Amino acid sequence: MSILLRKIFFTFFLSLLILPLVAQRRVVEHLQQADQKLLHFGFTLGMHTQEFAFQPSEVVDYEGIVWYGDVVNPLPGFTVGIVSDLRFGEYFNLRFIPTLNFGDRQIVFSGFQNGVKTREYSTNVLSTLVALPFYVKYRSERVQNYRPYLIAGGGIMVDLSRKKDLPILLKPMDYYIEFGVGSDIYMPYFKLSPEFKMCIGFANMIERNRPLIQNEANLKYTDAIKRLGSRLFVLTFNFE
Repeated sequence: MSILLRKIFFTFFLSLLILPLVAQRRVVEHLQQADQKLLHFGFTLGMHTQEFAFQPSEVVDYEGIVWYGDVVNPLPGFTVGIVSDLRFGEYFNLRFIPTLNFGDRQIVFSGFQNGVKTREYSTNVLSTLVALPFYVKYRSERVQNYRPYLIAGGGIMVDLSRKKDLPILLKPMDYYIEFGVGSDIYMPYFKLSPEFKMCIGFANMIERNRPLIQNEANLKYTDAIKRLGSRLFVLTFNFE
């Protein structure tokens, strides 16, 4: 997770702890019937970082070098989506939130020969991810205009921006679980819900079938990876 998102997460988590204390001083409750709707819609905007979990193969290439990959300096990407919410009772909701996620990951490969680092190579993996998740949302009791909650779910994720001639190619589809925390904030005319989630992919995303790669020498970077799992850290603001 980038340093920026870490700072935002800790600030956000601290805010969730103190919101009920602040809310006790308020007297006007907004949108008192908002949580009684069976079905409602909204939209979400936010930022995220896309990262990888590497498992090296430790394969020796034709030059006698072993390569290890890592993601460096993850940059925030942009997230936009649509919220659909179905009420299952006072505390539970089922949510479907398809999102479009634009992001970039820089991978640095370090080459070691006889235990000494001798080479370094970096490449970027640009992704446009369509996420199709379902969530279960568990809400606490409402305290004036605030209502913290937990959220968990999963779904599939499809990459729309694969470039098949790059040194690293990802598979087009991943499946994942996601969990996080948030808080409903009841405004006079709408409900604002800041939310932080962690997404963990289960598929091995490294694509080994590379017939269109232009420089076959770059296959050593694919061969250096035994398994490549995806990770996303997402901060969104839902408007409902």
